Amino acid sequence: MAKIANHNTIAPNLPIPGARGTAAQFCTKYQISRTTFWRWSKKPGFPTPMRFGRSVRWDAEAVDAFLTQAEA
Repeated sequence: MAKIANHNTIAPNLPIPGARGTAAQFCTKYQISRTTFWRWSKKPGFPTPMRFGRSVRWDAEAVDAFLTQAEA
């Protein structure tokens, strides 16, 4: 019988702490739609994204801090 690879399924497609995350990763983390994430990203004070060619990423800790501050 063939061995089946053991994949880490604890946190699929989530931004790694200390790294930059994609819109899709934040949508997974906060369980929101892409439309909601892009609406949040247009609010004043939302962290500025870093662009790498066509890729857009945000600092995960800065987004968390913004959303925590926005809740208060």
